[in-house]
Amino acid sequence: MAEAAGSQDELCIRFVNTMAWRRRQPGEERLPTPDALLRWLGAAGLDPAGIAPDRAAALHDAALALREAICRSLLAVAAGEAPTAGDLALLHARLAGPPSGMGAEIAPAGGGVAWRAAPADPLGLLRPVALSAAALLTGPRARRVRQCQDEQGCGWLFIDESRAQNRRWCSMGDCGNRAKARRHRARLRARAERG
Repeated sequence: MAEAAGSQDELCIRFVNTMAWRRRQPGEERLPTPDALLRWLGAAGLDPAGIAPDRAAALHDAALALREAICRSLLAVAAGEAPTAGDLALLHARLAGPPSGMGAEIAPAGGGVAWRAAPADPLGLLRPVALSAAALLTGPRARRVRQCQDEQGCGWLFIDESRAQNRRWCSMGDCGNRAKARRHRARLRARAERG
């Protein structure tokens, strides 16, 4: 599977896609540890520097719960249904941040700026992901969210920007090509069997 293409407004899609092979059991967890989550956050422009190991474990648990709530909510809205109250409550909690209101802040980073957790609340690093999800869920592209229909069980989410709104795969270069190759092999087998 290719890395989900996306700009910052698709941060939530990239985050949801850290669970690979979602449509098969078991899926493939790409954030199995707090360290893996911190690396992902850093690569996504969310600076996890300074998060203590004991707080990273709580951040990891909260992040995985948020990821699944976002996934279920996006799939519900794309299907024309309402997300569950529990999933929206979890999303809202990450949007609201801590009582101080300073769960995440923008700080200098590598010649630019990046989101980083406020020292008192590492869960604030999830706020940009929640903001991305809220923007997508409430915007016009929410009904364009699709889940990859790869027969192997990919299940990644993507935003269908195709003119006909009939895209089936997260990536033509990976899942789409595999599907085409399987169909081609099946046609060749059928011809060979016919004689």
